Amino acid sequence: MRSPLVYCGPMWGGKTEGLISRLVRARIQKVRVAAFTPAINTRDGEACIRSHSGASFPAVPVQSGEELLEHADQADVVGIDEAFMISGIVEAVRELNDRRKKIVMATLDMDSEGKVWEPVGHLLGMAEEIVKCPAVCSVCKHDAYYTFRLPDAPSERLLVGAGDFYEPRCYPCWEEGQREKRIARGQQHLFRTGPELPG
Repeated sequence: MRSPLVYCGPMWGGKTEGLISRLVRARIQKVRVAAFTPAINTRDGEACIRSHSGASFPAVPVQSGEELLEHADQADVVGIDEAFMISGIVEAVRELNDRRKKIVMATLDMDSEGKVWEPVGHLLGMAEEIVKCPAVCSVCKHDAYYTFRLPDAPSERLLVGAGDFYEPRCYPCWEEGQREKRIARGQQHLFRTGPELPG
C-alpha cells in the first residue's frame, strides 16, 4: 500500500467505505492496525468508524494529533477517519511517516462553500496516493464532487451529524444552488462564489 493514502471527496462519496476496506484487508493479513476517529464525531457513543452503508471498524476517538500518536505506536497500519476534524493532524501524519507507519485516511476535501479544509491541502501534498470519491448528484444524478448546504441549514462552517442539511452535487448543480441562495439573500449582484483556489 502506498502511504499516506487519502480517500477524499464530498459527503456520501464512499470515502469511509474505502478506508474500512483497507483496514479490514490489513487485519486479514495479520498486520497490526489502529484506527482513529474525531472525538467530536462519536455522537452515538460508539468507538468505531462507520460508513453510510453500515460498515464499521473499531476506532479510538481522539481530539488531537498528539493524542492519536499516543495510541498509534504499536500499530503498523494507521487508519484515520474525518482527518480534517482532528487538530494537529498534519504534524501527526508527518510523525507517523517518520515512524514508518502505513497511513490511510478518509476526509472531506472541501466545505459546502467550495473552500478547501485547511489541513487537507497539506495532507494531499504529502500523500503518495489520492483516491477521489464522487457521490451521485442529488439533482442530475451525474458524478458529484461538491457538498451543497441546503438553504435552511445553520450557518456554522462545520455541522457534525447534520446530514439532513447537505446533499451531494456536481459542479453545475452546486453553482446553481449557490446562485439561488445568493438571490434569496438579495445578493444578485455577486456573480459567483466558486471554489476558493489555493494561493
